[in-house]
Amino acid sequence: MKSRIGKPAFFIVFILIIVFAVLSTMGISTYNGDIKKSIVWGIDDIRWGMDIRGGVSATFVVPEDYAAEHEITADDLNAAKSILETRLVNKNINDYNVYVDNATNGVIVQFPWQSDDTSFDPQQAVREIGETALLTFREKHEVDADGKPSGDTLDNIIMTGDQVEKATASYELKDDNSGQREWVVVLQFKEEGRKAFADATEKLSSKENSDAGANIVSIWMDDECISYPRVYERLEQETCRISGSFDENSARELANKINGGSLPFKLENSSLSTISPILGMGARDSMALAGLIAFILIAIFMIIYYRLPGFVAVVALTGQVAGMFAAITGFFGFNNASSLTLPGIAGIILSIGMGVDANVISAERIKEELKAGRTIDGALKNGFSRGFTAILDSNLTVIIVALILMAVFGTWFGATTEGTVYSFGYTLLAGVIMNFIMACWATRMMTIGLSKFKCFRKTSLYGVKKSELEHTDAEKGKDTVHTIAVKAKTNIDFVGKRKVFVIISAAAFAMTLALSFIMGVNVDIRFKGGTILTYSYEGEIDTNAVKSTVEALGTPRATVTTGTSFTGGLNTVVVSFAQDEKMDNEMLEKVSKTLVESYADNNIENIDTTNVSAAAGSQFLVSCVIAVAIAFVLLVIYIAFRFKKIGGWSAGIIAIFCLLHDVILTYAVYVISGMSLDSNFMAVILTLLGYSINNTIIIYDRLRENRAKHGGNISDRELVNLSINQTLSRSIITTATTVTAMISIAIVCSLQGVTSILSFAIPLAFGMLVGFYSSLCLAGPLWIWHRERKSRKSGSSKPAKSNG
Repeated sequence: MKSRIGKPAFFIVFILIIVFAVLSTMGISTYNGDIKKSIVWGIDDIRWGMDIRGGVSATFVVPEDYAAEHEITADDLNAAKSILETRLVNKNINDYNVYVDNATNGVIVQFPWQSDDTSFDPQQAVREIGETALLTFREKHEVDADGKPSGDTLDNIIMTGDQVEKATASYELKDDNSGQREWVVVLQFKEEGRKAFADATEKLSSKENSDAGANIVSIWMDDECISYPRVYERLEQETCRISGSFDENSARELANKINGGSLPFKLENSSLSTISPILGMGARDSMALAGLIAFILIAIFMIIYYRLPGFVAVVALTGQVAGMFAAITGFFGFNNASSLTLPGIAGIILSIGMGVDANVISAERIKEELKAGRTIDGALKNGFSRGFTAILDSNLTVIIVALILMAVFGTWFGATTEGTVYSFGYTLLAGVIMNFIMACWATRMMTIGLSKFKCFRKTSLYGVKKSELEHTDAEKGKDTVHTIAVKAKTNIDFVGKRKVFVIISAAAFAMTLALSFIMGVNVDIRFKGGTILTYSYEGEIDTNAVKSTVEALGTPRATVTTGTSFTGGLNTVVVSFAQDEKMDNEMLEKVSKTLVESYADNNIENIDTTNVSAAAGSQFLVSCVIAVAIAFVLLVIYIAFRFKKIGGWSAGIIAIFCLLHDVILTYAVYVISGMSLDSNFMAVILTLLGYSINNTIIIYDRLRENRAKHGGNISDRELVNLSINQTLSRSIITTATTVTAMISIAIVCSLQGVTSILSFAIPLAFGMLVGFYSSLCLAGPLWIWHRERKSRKSGSSKPAKSNG
């Protein structure tokens, strides 16, 4: 059947991608004097994470009068911590730190600056986060001189926010039949809330109350009345509208407060200061430059190697990158803006790698079809069709990983959150969705559209020389292929060398384990707990020099950052130590004394000492274990379902083993180099979970196809070797492009003195190479080992059937 895609398809899709890329990156803004209003958000409106831009640090404590009358337990503080985390996520702040200090009944909250920090009021942001946010429905509307509830209103609470299922900001028609709309907050009651509301409205709508003007239900947020409508009958409804002088922002803010829940007690802000970035805007700019260089190198390679499909792939990749930034800035309207952290950037990098891979798979398939004798039209049709299954399976497995990370580290399963990991899952999910759109739809439309032009109907423009073509009836205008099977260019016996590969991996495992015990590993304070010392200072101070001075005293490894205190107007330097126990008083005094003496000209003075509970780190590790376990189980189930013909369950378990292999060997880089296990380590491991499984899935897909094509005509060993060799070109190209991006980042950042990013780029480049090795040298050969072992157990000389 003749393709319905015509010549204009390329130009239509190309123009749409370019316009979309310009809008999503540049944005559209208007200015009223110095005030900027973004109509369409672009890259400049991204809220960068604390690791890149820095932010605000606030310490909340329980008021002394409340603490004197009530016993504040660790469970109380952890409950408050969870609610504060949920509020941050509801504000689309995906990068934050929340610590509990049991000694002072305090909770430390750190979150990044807004993208437009000139209009950012940190005091207001901290007040909103720390509000008790107790929603109450009360009888009547009696208030004292300060506007707080009194009399019957104070004593008679109808229901609280706990009896509300969900709150939503909505733009609806007014009740006055004017035809105008207003912003309201719609509450959906739980069953007990619906009944309590119905009983109260029946009571208040009585003739006695109506005649006295007391037929009012007042709605309060803490001690502020936000609405007090009159009621005239019993209202048995599942929803309630709160109306008032809301605009969109205030309506959404109120809905978020209600959904976030109320704190178990009031918290007061005892200190407020800025925090300097661990990586810095220099790291962001360096990564952007390195990313641009890597993109240009990849574009040049794709165009030279794949010719026309390579050019189209570059256009599609441009659209994919633009789509990911659009998802972060809230460009699409149905999603809110999200803060972008280093792990989030890692998600973008992995998504781009997936995009390159998808285009490489299609381009390689097209080349195979042409070499087998297909016409241009037949090669494009079959190439995109046969390549789609591999793209579908590899991308769906990554989507599984992304959704699990967003679920476990977001608010889907409760208030427990870990923003940086959520940020990774979010950008990865957005990237994979854009990959489906660009690599599977846009690339196909543009390539087939261009192929309709006579000047683009040469096989050399698709990377195939005439000498590589097999004789077919295509020369006579037909598309009948005499030679169906496509032989691999290379013929490496991967299966025959499996013992060597297993010995190499086992030796690497043993070395990693031994070095972990001998050398130990550095762990960041957010995962281990420890002590945070805050000092004020004058003039300029070198954080690296402070770090060296402190560590020379025999302290644990220190992290040093600078900032500014809003409450005192002081410059601050913060020294953090990650350790299992809090630092003893003798060492604390020694550190402070040494810093005061060493930096006498800076007038250093200790203004705060905080002991960070390790519970947060333990909670994070538990969440990690849960996320990885769920991911592994679902991946095994998915692979077992999709790859029944090549072993199903066994194929899934082998894929998970390869994943663990890659993670453990990448962990060895941190052990050997002494790099800390921090957010960079998290970003690397999460990236590998998606990257490595993708490599293995591609080989499985070809193995499944060859099994269906050749049946029992070739042995399992030949089948595995054929499949690996056929995908070898794709594996090399995909790995080379992604590793090139990492090396570019490492080189550019080193040249610009931004060394903090090296603990991300170098281990990730190594991990990608390890993933390349495991997918080629372990996945297929281990599958053969399982098959042969199963055959021996069944006592059959024939290969076991691939049913599990």
